[in-house]
Amino acid sequence: MNDSIELSKEHVPVKIKLNYSGGRLASDLLNGLVFGNLTFFYQVKLGADPGLLAIGWLIFAIWNTVNDPIVSYFVDNTRTKIGRRIPYIRYGSIFYGLVFIFCWFPISPLDNEIGLFINFLAALFLLDTMFTIVGVCFFSLPNEIAVTAKQRASLGVYSAVVGFINLVLGLVIPIILLTGQEGIHPLFAPAIIIIGLVCSLILFVTSFGIKENMFAQLQEHEGFIEGLRLTLKNIPFWLLMIPAFLLGIILPIFSTGILYYIEYNIAGQNPIFVLLGIIIGIVLGMVLNLKKIAIWQPKKTMTINVLLTAAGFTILFFIGGNAILAAIVFLIIGIGYAGGMVANPVLMGDAIDNDELITGKRREAIYGGVNAIVTKPAISIANFIYLEVIVAFGFKAPEGVSQPQTDIALIGLLFAFCIIPALFLALTALGLRWYPLDGPEWLEKKRHIMELHKKKEEEFIQSLSEKKPKNST
Repeated sequence: MNDSIELSKEHVPVKIKLNYSGGRLASDLLNGLVFGNLTFFYQVKLGADPGLLAIGWLIFAIWNTVNDPIVSYFVDNTRTKIGRRIPYIRYGSIFYGLVFIFCWFPISPLDNEIGLFINFLAALFLLDTMFTIVGVCFFSLPNEIAVTAKQRASLGVYSAVVGFINLVLGLVIPIILLTGQEGIHPLFAPAIIIIGLVCSLILFVTSFGIKENMFAQLQEHEGFIEGLRLTLKNIPFWLLMIPAFLLGIILPIFSTGILYYIEYNIAGQNPIFVLLGIIIGIVLGMVLNLKKIAIWQPKKTMTINVLLTAAGFTILFFIGGNAILAAIVFLIIGIGYAGGMVANPVLMGDAIDNDELITGKRREAIYGGVNAIVTKPAISIANFIYLEVIVAFGFKAPEGVSQPQTDIALIGLLFAFCIIPALFLALTALGLRWYPLDGPEWLEKKRHIMELHKKKEEEFIQSLSEKKPKNST
């Protein structure tokens, strides 16, 4: 038996992929803009104390850990005519947009440090709650929409395109509205309101074109504790959580650190070179990794791209002061980022498929919750580490206007932005070595899963036909 085993053909309509991708883009953009930029906004633009912000992230980590498995349990055990996931996306969209808008308009006086701190915490708590409700559905859906690695990789490309658009918007919008000037841009407020309302509308509309595996509603309800207990049997999932946690630290550092990098490390230089480097790299990375994932398989694809990105960050630390030279390195980082976007959902999907082999059930949402227990605290840890490192190197927070930074402080910004992610990426590659769902034996198991899904779908259709006469009387 060899690695070229082919599973049965599977086709996912483009319409479903587009609706899923559009909804995920809206959800991820709302979440990304807040969690990637709120620290910079509160510290640099509103003058909040960085020490209090760091403490705020640690307090938030507790809520971030608790709410996800609870929400995921209710989502997995929801039973409605339109599915388990779709109702939360459709009707949660309105509140999601409103909470996003609230995050950027603090009700506390700006000269009240404690008030700003409480406002910051409220923004994190409320936004994350809505992201959890909606986001856990988007986490679950790819593994219901597609089963084969090829179709999941194809959906991963759509997700990578979404990630690409989200990354570009997540960089361009804050760079235009939050950097290169004193105070807040006059277009900031209307832009935030428009983004919140438009993303809410996109979530609502695309929910009508998303597909669920309705047969999953036939499976029996399970208790909350029982659901968590069953995940402990899925060893490959827990092995995957090691690199997932490390990657969960890296991404927030990048999204937060790039604003500081543009504002201070390449101050006075045109950031367009950096943006172009990232954008071109992501495009190249998506094309390359889509072609190679069937050959390399998800595990090897992720490992190669993780190491490539680690090398890029290491080089950036030494040449990051020159925007043109840095653009070349950001191209490399972009390629690695795109590769991770393609491979990651396939790896996670395989881990959840393995659970179905163990339990006989589709429990994507509970895995979304357990995944969040591990990865979401990493967001708080990342922001805490970043803030503490730059302060340790002597970074001076703005006091109404931007403060000049010493050479050591600028090195500290590069260290926090480059070396820390490079170290965590190297550990991620090491952690992936123990992930076992790879090779011809796993492909054979995937074939069995596809046959199992066909059987479940037939049973679901039969159950509908049996109920129809009763409903018509």
